[in-house]
Amino acid sequence: MADDAESSSDESIDLTAQNFNALKALYSPKTVVPVPGAPTYDNLTKWESVYNGISAKKNVKKEDTVGFQRFSQYRGLTQGNREAKPIESYKNVLGTMQNACGPLQVLYHCMQNKTRVKVYTRGAKGIRGHVEAYVAAFDKHWNLALEDCLEVWTRKVKRKAPALGMPKKLVSIDEDIPKVIVKESNGKTETLERHVPQMLLRGEQVAVVVKIE
Repeated sequence: MADDAESSSDESIDLTAQNFNALKALYSPKTVVPVPGAPTYDNLTKWESVYNGISAKKNVKKEDTVGFQRFSQYRGLTQGNREAKPIESYKNVLGTMQNACGPLQVLYHCMQNKTRVKVYTRGAKGIRGHVEAYVAAFDKHWNLALEDCLEVWTRKVKRKAPALGMPKKLVSIDEDIPKVIVKESNGKTETLERHVPQMLLRGEQVAVVVKIE
């Protein structure tokens, strides 16, 4: 009985046998390839195209076709040999800051040396004010992340009459909100000041950046 089972198993992986099992022959280690140097194709359509002379496979190396099955889903995980790239080579904010040149390089040195800078901000009709702070991060568009910020700006005095029916008791303001202090006022404009722990300043609002010695 064992001999009959062995003979039937050998016939199932024989290409010329009537009870040939293609799936078993594909995974059996005893399968013998009739032509060892024959090229491999992904599907029957590609083989038919080559057989009919429609397209031919070019520049095929022998080591790529002998004993290699192109079924990537059954091959499992493979160990790569990719080397770790330095952070300067990646296209992100950290790499941009380290590879900065020109004025951005000066800004990077201010960030590294913890040098305080003075950033003049623009408004709709000119310079709005300035911010004295430490630079935490920046990018090529001059978007600035600032720390320990002292903001000073000028605006028109608002002479808006209080609305009718306002409650006499004022609502208490949250202590976490930075308090605005009026430094100067000449009747038409007033200069305000506030201290903010952290600030994100958009590049379109930056007019001039000055290093404070």
